[in-house]
Amino acid sequence: MKLQYLVPGIVSFLLFSGGPIAEGYYVKPYAGLSYMNDVSTTRAAESVSVELEQGMVLGAALGYRYNADFAVELAWEYRSNESETQLGTTFYPEGNYASNIFFLNGIYSFNSWQEITPYVGFGLGWMQEIDIDLELAGVESSYSSSGNFTYQGFVGLEYPIAQRWVLHTELRHAGGKSGDLKSEAGADVLANLNYKPFTWQVGVKYLF
Repeated sequence: MKLQYLVPGIVSFLLFSGGPIAEGYYVKPYAGLSYMNDVSTTRAAESVSVELEQGMVLGAALGYRYNADFAVELAWEYRSNESETQLGTTFYPEGNYASNIFFLNGIYSFNSWQEITPYVGFGLGWMQEIDIDLELAGVESSYSSSGNFTYQGFVGLEYPIAQRWVLHTELRHAGGKSGDLKSEAGADVLANLNYKPFTWQVGVKYLF
């Protein structure tokens, strides 16, 4: 069979095959904007103040719908916000505050309105890595930690765009602590930093 006939057939199958879907697996890639309040801590006897700018979020989830109302999902999320840091008497004009987190989320969906389905969710997360990089005159100092826990709550809307494809948008808020961030080049430690990001994200969901 010629490729120009095979490809449209595969695309049509993915988009429109199957009947109404009430349960089963799905995948959900997404991207969004990250907002965080400025944070502060100490290093030895020095104060540390970090100003954070708007950042970005990339993520994906594998979920299972038990019925039209309830679903659970395992999600991965990478987040990075640009930063400026005052560490004692030294100012670092560049840097970033970033994390790599895995979440287990529970989701409840409400009744649809005009094909739009609102939902709420709550998740518990494990920080595989969280770090802050400080850069001055091309020299970078990195502090990192791992193994800490976090949580998040979110609200969202879904809208079907094809038989097995759903567009979604979410507002999320997470909370937690970074743990002691240890210098990757020495014995310095930055004590617990707040980690409470807000996220607006959009993505698609493919229903198996």
